[in-house]
Amino acid sequence: SKRGVRLAVAAVGLLLAINTHSTSAFVSRSTVSSSNAVRSVDTSLTALPTMIIGPMIKKMRENQARKKMPMIDERDAQGQAPGLRVGGNAWKWPPFWPYDQDFFTPNEDIQTPNPAAQMNPMAGMLAGGMPEARAPEAGSTDDAPKLDPVQYWGQEKADVKTELDEEAAEQLKRHYAFYLKDGMSVLELGAAEESYLPENMKFSRHVGVGLSGNLMKQNPSLTDSLIVDLNKVVEDEGVDSDDFRRLAAEPFDAIIMANTADFLTSPREVFKSAWNLLKPGGIMLVAFSSKKAYADKFQRAQTKMWRDYNDDQHMWVAGSFFQFSAGEGWENLLGFDISPESSKNSLGDDGPLSFFKKGKDNNIFVVQATKAAQDEAIDEENPTKSINSRMWMLPVMEDRHKKL
Repeated sequence: SKRGVRLAVAAVGLLLAINTHSTSAFVSRSTVSSSNAVRSVDTSLTALPTMIIGPMIKKMRENQARKKMPMIDERDAQGQAPGLRVGGNAWKWPPFWPYDQDFFTPNEDIQTPNPAAQMNPMAGMLAGGMPEARAPEAGSTDDAPKLDPVQYWGQEKADVKTELDEEAAEQLKRHYAFYLKDGMSVLELGAAEESYLPENMKFSRHVGVGLSGNLMKQNPSLTDSLIVDLNKVVEDEGVDSDDFRRLAAEPFDAIIMANTADFLTSPREVFKSAWNLLKPGGIMLVAFSSKKAYADKFQRAQTKMWRDYNDDQHMWVAGSFFQFSAGEGWENLLGFDISPESSKNSLGDDGPLSFFKKGKDNNIFVVQATKAAQDEAIDEENPTKSINSRMWMLPVMEDRHKKL
């Protein structure tokens, strides 16, 4: 917290001031000449009096440990892969879509700061807290050209590979191995040169969708591919592509989407389309890396949300994409931290101790859910359930209105 940072700075400042006096606790060595005494001062944390700095660091660590405790119960963990962090009963949502469009716009394309993009009802429900309001980045002007996804991914970044950290990629493969099986039909959103599938896993059908045509051609797992701009949508309905919609004629057993959520400018519509393309009981797995994983390559296309929020907040926002696309039409919504042991524990690490954290920026997470079965006819014994399921995908109407 800001208060914690101020306390830490004040404590260190006080200790440095004490150093200027004759305090033997801070003297690491001294030499004396005929004219003066030269004292060398050790200002490392190990030299600070434990009576001052020790309790403060202990309190900070305890607060961080509480934040990192998994929000799950025994029932959540049964039959699930390792790394479960957020269970099905832990998610909390506001009653309506809480985001301003600037939230899902690259910073360079935001012409005028919109307070609604900085303060929204979702903010209080994000475990990591709300980032401070930020002005558009330097160089952002009304006349600046906006990002063209087709040109950016299809030409400018046509041959630029993600090159995910090897340890993180291995963790994702293990997670996929737990939920994906041979013979499945799989749709991959944001496909590129690598699908991070377990070795020797074979699908009956594996369709890649995205704008990286050159890279998809290099992906040996894909049986077919479609060039589709996932950011071109019909508001409240889905991705605006006839080829994409036609995939619903043969629904998929699973949908995977790795390192793509950070570039979606209309995520709710993408998740609505995903729901329509899944079989009942089908699973959608959304994997994402630390925001620093490949920022040097693709930061221009990352949304404001991704660049301003931390990994813990990313998990909750990704969970909200499921909630606000089809509501109860998604079941078993779960969040996983599958980061390798060599990674920084970046969930909620924006506190004053984050400076001292060691490790690689190769954290990786998965948020996933399964498609619920929609009643084809009204169940006379439970008509409420049937009617509710028929309204999952109604555009415009908010969930609270559906329930009313």
